[in-house]
Amino acid sequence: MGRIHKSFIAGVVTVSSLFGLNANVALASDTTTGKKIAYLTATTSNPFIAKLASTIQEEAKAKGMEVTVLTSPYDPALQGQQINDVVAQKYDILMITPISERAAVPPLTAAKNAGLPVFIVNSPLAEGADDLYVSFIGENHNELGQVTGEALVEAVKGRDNVKVALVTGSLAEGVAPRRLAGFKQVVEKHPNISIVATEDVKWDTATAERVSGQLFARYAAQGGLDAVYGMADNVAHGVILAAKAAGVPLGNEKGKLLVVSSNCMKFGIDHIRSGEQHSTATQMPTRTGKAAVAAVVDFLEKKPVKKNNFLEAVAITKANVDTYAEPCTF
Repeated sequence: MGRIHKSFIAGVVTVSSLFGLNANVALASDTTTGKKIAYLTATTSNPFIAKLASTIQEEAKAKGMEVTVLTSPYDPALQGQQINDVVAQKYDILMITPISERAAVPPLTAAKNAGLPVFIVNSPLAEGADDLYVSFIGENHNELGQVTGEALVEAVKGRDNVKVALVTGSLAEGVAPRRLAGFKQVVEKHPNISIVATEDVKWDTATAERVSGQLFARYAAQGGLDAVYGMADNVAHGVILAAKAAGVPLGNEKGKLLVVSSNCMKFGIDHIRSGEQHSTATQMPTRTGKAAVAAVVDFLEKKPVKKNNFLEAVAITKANVDTYAEPCTF
């Protein structure tokens, strides 16, 4: 299998149910046993991607299926070649978290023409490509941006001239632009809030820390920033590390830097509890991975499958952090 084997990521983890309860795992059936799934995604150095991939592997294994995980360092051309390889290797199912919502369309069109069922996980394709896949499984990312914007608006209510910087995920793929649009839809209705900078750090913690340090230096002479939207909790963690290094106080009070985010990780849970981060949101890889495999199983068993399986988006703050701490810790 050549190139496929070189990209294989080994390792299976035990996955608990969404809120830490023991769930009975259904046994493999004749329709799922022996099926081979390729899951294409971004780099597993990102903790969210790593947990999502391992959850898919574990859930599929429980149904008698084998998952090969192929990763790409946010390189759409490489992922396109991987799609072509998967088609050539005659896998039973292709699951993919697209790196580029547009660049993935031509190779996925070839996959459809070859009769390979495709499931889109977490990151959507460009509009108009619905006929290329069986189902999308994940959050509505516009909604995740909206709930984050609403959390920020509530936190700065009564303040004037709130300067906000956005430190985002990869704006070349479908997730970050949709979250950005949802966030802007909310905050732009409030004239006391201004978005003064947008920096694409491609979901990388170290880059977020470096870029945030530059932002704090740039705006120091203007009274500093009032808030930062770190688009994922590892990104927000980089923002918080940079703030500490720059001597920028963190917190919800006026005069301190307010940090909000839109998908939860242990970083965010810890920072919310310590008061260094105001909010995050319910994008949980175990929930997504389980729902994705369940959709594949339903398809193979010829049961109805939702075209768009949108998972609930809720803001997480100190008020409800304990409810979501376990599924957000990975």
